[in-house]
Amino acid sequence: MTFSKKALASLLSVGLLFGGSSLLANASEADDINAIKMNLEKRTPPLNAKSIKLSPLAGVYEVYANGNIFYVDKTVSYVMVGGSLVEDATKRNLTTERLQELTTIKFDSLPFKNAIEIKKGNGQYKFAVFSDPDCPFCKTLEQGLEKMGISDYTAYIFLFPLKELHPDAVAKSESIWCAKDKNEAWSNWMVKGIAPVKANCENPLAANEKLADDLGVAGTPTIYMNNGKQTQAPQELVAAIKESK
Repeated sequence: MTFSKKALASLLSVGLLFGGSSLLANASEADDINAIKMNLEKRTPPLNAKSIKLSPLAGVYEVYANGNIFYVDKTVSYVMVGGSLVEDATKRNLTTERLQELTTIKFDSLPFKNAIEIKKGNGQYKFAVFSDPDCPFCKTLEQGLEKMGISDYTAYIFLFPLKELHPDAVAKSESIWCAKDKNEAWSNWMVKGIAPVKANCENPLAANEKLADDLGVAGTPTIYMNNGKQTQAPQELVAAIKESK
């Protein structure tokens, strides 16, 4: 999966400590959460946490931001990034469970008018993908579905160019959206390598970027199954399409 540099930078630098930590020694849980939120927002660039809560581990808080979970102490002096919190007695991965809970959406609430709709076969299984036309993993997803002959699905492609990683992706996204046949332009580029004809028009790229931020989508391809579950695993999508038949 591809992550934007901004998202990675945010996660790797959250350990900066700002003044006043001694005042928090006897603070309540709510005060701790507010202090953590303020510390993260004072960063450069600021990190906007979607959720902060006390974890099952005493004195450690769970922070959800940029589509990821990490853990901090109440003064943000210590940060654990990329690890999982596991309950020893049950062997449950609490981080994975919590991330799934936080990233699951109501599928029908997505603004499909801002997506390219691609229907294969009877279009029975519906899913959505936040995709970047210059993301190699996005191309692998599209080409894999084609090569495996997967059909009977409707895909909603939300164009989400990662400008920091792929400088040409915005222009390609605009050209694909503004093409006479969006579906053909998308498939030609992602599957066949035929570049879209340059074109400009009113487009949903800014709206898609805001939607991605609201949902915590930080990389591409990010897939939403028809049950609202988020995944970055194409094999999970393929299995779901096959099981729906």
